[in-house]
Amino acid sequence: MSLHTLSYVGFNAPDLDDWRRYATGVLGMEAADQTDQTLRLRMDDKHHRIAVHKATAPGFAYSGWDVGTRAELDRLTAELAALGYPASDGTAEECTFRKVVEMRSFTDPGGNRVELFYGQLSGCPFNPARQFGGFKLGDLGLGHIVFITQHLDAMMTFYGVLGLTVSDYIYIKPVQSKAYFMHLNARHHSFALLSGPHEAFHHIMIEVNTLDDVGMANELALRQGRKVTMSLGKHTNDHVVSFYTMTPSGFELEYGCGGRIIDDLDQWQVVEYDDISYWGHLGPLRPPV
Repeated sequence: MSLHTLSYVGFNAPDLDDWRRYATGVLGMEAADQTDQTLRLRMDDKHHRIAVHKATAPGFAYSGWDVGTRAELDRLTAELAALGYPASDGTAEECTFRKVVEMRSFTDPGGNRVELFYGQLSGCPFNPARQFGGFKLGDLGLGHIVFITQHLDAMMTFYGVLGLTVSDYIYIKPVQSKAYFMHLNARHHSFALLSGPHEAFHHIMIEVNTLDDVGMANELALRQGRKVTMSLGKHTNDHVVSFYTMTPSGFELEYGCGGRIIDDLDQWQVVEYDDISYWGHLGPLRPPV
């Protein structure tokens, strides 16, 4: 048994109120709570899926992966330690804030904080900030996250220990680099890596249940004056219909629906694509000219 799901993420931002307007008014999330230092956002019956921490420098803070049990947490801790990635035990304060029973953190080869945990608080009522059809979560997890890295082989090894396996590849012509898409449950991918000259967090994807929800969020993003970084389009590999906006944390968020499910691994074929999308997604990775 290995990882179950990508279950929560943490970000840094200088303006929590702007994140709240974006998350509730555009994305349809619920503000679970907010202080002058933190904002926690609910998307389903989990206490929260996204935490935003007030900081001068915006960006990615951590990812949280549900490993299911204490035994699995111990096994993965030992395997990562053997590879040279020691664990730090989550403090009582950290576990209380994340609403988990136990958590341990690691630093991946790209310098990113990775948290493995079990026992996420569930059963919380979700009251979306606007009327819509809800997020596609459950056994599929939060969505996916994508990093640019100059340590591709080491990152692949690290996340391979955690149980992530390759779904497929895309050669992205504008940057002349290959992206690696990896799954750990039936979601087409929960994690992806793009080889590059530096370390960076590229985007997070969250999935909703209907195309109408995607279209409404696209309009609301424009009405709020949010920067749409990639237009509405359909990806080649996971078939998600989505658009991308710039978040108040300085990275992109993909908002989409219709993602492929890997429900039979024996029948799944790993392939490579030479374009990120069948249509649309016009932007830096798919120039309009």
